[in-house]
Amino acid sequence: MRKIISALIILLVSQQATFAQRNIETRLGYSYNDEYQFSDEWQYLSTDIYLFNGNKFTRVLNELETGSRKPKKKYGNVLEYLMITAQLKNMKVFGNDEIVYPLYNFAIDQDKNDYKTQVSDHQEVVRIIDKMPLGSATNNIDAAINAKAITNGQSDQVFNLVANQLMAISKLTTPTGAVLSLVGEFGNLLNSRASRKEYKFSSTIRLYEGQDFDTRLHSVRIYVFVPSDVKKVDIKTVKLTDYLQKNPNKLDRRQLEEMTGYKDYPFMVVANYKSLYKMDVLTGDEVTLDLIEKRKLKIQTAYDQQLINDETFRQEKLFVEFLRSFADMKQNLNTYRLNYRNNSADINAKNLFGIVQEYKRLRGIFDAREKEFARNSTYQNIFRSEYESILTNADLYLEADHNLKNGKLLVNTLRELENDPKSWNTPEKREAALARLYAIELPKKEVLSASVEGEAIVRLTQKLEEQQYSEVFQKDVQRLGATEANDETMAQRNTLLEKASASKCQTCREKVREAITDYNKRYDSFKLRQALKKKEELNQSAEATVFKFLKRQLCIANNLQLASASTNDSLDQYISRMHEKNNELGKSIKMLDSLNKRELTEERLDKVQEYNARLQHQIQEVEKDFEVIYTLDKSLCNCEDAS
Repeated sequence: MRKIISALIILLVSQQATFAQRNIETRLGYSYNDEYQFSDEWQYLSTDIYLFNGNKFTRVLNELETGSRKPKKKYGNVLEYLMITAQLKNMKVFGNDEIVYPLYNFAIDQDKNDYKTQVSDHQEVVRIIDKMPLGSATNNIDAAINAKAITNGQSDQVFNLVANQLMAISKLTTPTGAVLSLVGEFGNLLNSRASRKEYKFSSTIRLYEGQDFDTRLHSVRIYVFVPSDVKKVDIKTVKLTDYLQKNPNKLDRRQLEEMTGYKDYPFMVVANYKSLYKMDVLTGDEVTLDLIEKRKLKIQTAYDQQLINDETFRQEKLFVEFLRSFADMKQNLNTYRLNYRNNSADINAKNLFGIVQEYKRLRGIFDAREKEFARNSTYQNIFRSEYESILTNADLYLEADHNLKNGKLLVNTLRELENDPKSWNTPEKREAALARLYAIELPKKEVLSASVEGEAIVRLTQKLEEQQYSEVFQKDVQRLGATEANDETMAQRNTLLEKASASKCQTCREKVREAITDYNKRYDSFKLRQALKKKEELNQSAEATVFKFLKRQLCIANNLQLASASTNDSLDQYISRMHEKNNELGKSIKMLDSLNKRELTEERLDKVQEYNARLQHQIQEVEKDFEVIYTLDKSLCNCEDAS
């Protein structure tokens, strides 16, 4: 029994050795990973395949049959095809299933006792995938290369491979163009086998056409196709590594072959490139609500088809929100421009506030993104510059006229006040801030308070003014309130009024105005008392003036009477004219007496001052009328008791 078991074991081992000789080993001869730190947004893979020393496959095939060191017995079945495949992992477009790509299939001919295959020594580079989404930025992206010599008794293996792959593809609910092109490649493989023609993969699976992606080399693997008993593969790694480090964007076939320096067996270079996600770049003029909706639909479709990863999708949706706020600002701008000259001040103020409101939202959204995604490479490397570009466009739009410029200045002031308490910690800084906050005409406070942005304007303005009043005006206002109103303190009142007039603080000006009004009332009371006192003095003076000049008028009248009795006819005209002057003096005295006896209906400052002025004027009129007579003829005023 033991002899039988031993014989079976020997038979199984020999059978395994026999079949092992039919397999071509794909030996990893060189591995290179670029030192560049690829972040998550480098989410697309492109893979190039270079086949070198194709004419050496004849050597590999024959050594499979005869061995590389000593002749061995030939197999009963003859070799018919040489097939090279690549197995790719983590491809989202294929549901992350492991998919086998048929790369090459070469017919094998037999010449006497040797095999040979017509493989060109200068196969062009084959790009098997182009910018395909990766399942994860950290996943291994290597293609597993496999070469197999197939005998005429193993043709079913090819059909099994094709069948298994088509079944895997059939499980996809929504096959893409990339999937269908791979189905076509399997069809081409079967057709080439039927006609014993060379097959080479030709349908590069490409999802993005015309996109100028940033692409750079991620890794390189060199696989050498050898019989199993070959122990060593000697590739010049130093020169090759230096070449790869200096050419991270594109490799050259001739240079690769030269730097590798390997001539013994066929080998394949697998070059993997990663591409950076490239978003659709927009200028401010292109942004419309219609375009935003199309962009939103496009990114949703791309995400549903697994062309973009979760983080990119999230960033795109957030950017769409930002664009919508920008579009709203543009819409308000258009309304403002069209109607500025025709609308009322209130409507223009509302239109202008709409612009200010959306501009502040834009700035606020950007601030939030900066804070939330400070360490997010997708945002920092791809989206941030586009946010900045849109903001630059918004800034340029707000340079169109002085109102828009001041609106932008208002927003920047609000942001500064909200984010930096030191920006308003002195009276000078608060005055500057208030000047910018009041630089444009805004809607009424109740309208502003209905929105977040308007409420911020009202709240911060009120806070600034309360602090400015407290620090700059309150003591002066209180001091003026406690000060007696008179001519000596009027300078204090005027100084405070000038100080308030120079301030942009509306609350300060209002409270100073109230204090000034109160002072003015007290000052008017002071002036009324003065006026009434003066009235009393003028009344006494007028009474004395009436008596004084009545006596003089009577004296002049008596002197004229005496003069007219003793003069001749030639002096009558002179005496007559002097009588007229004396009568005028009498009328002035009578008017003064009448005015002095008049009672005021109300003791108002203006009324008392007006009365005093008239009374003083009339006293002066009496004195002037007497002075005229005295100047003309002093002798007429010469009376013993008239002084």
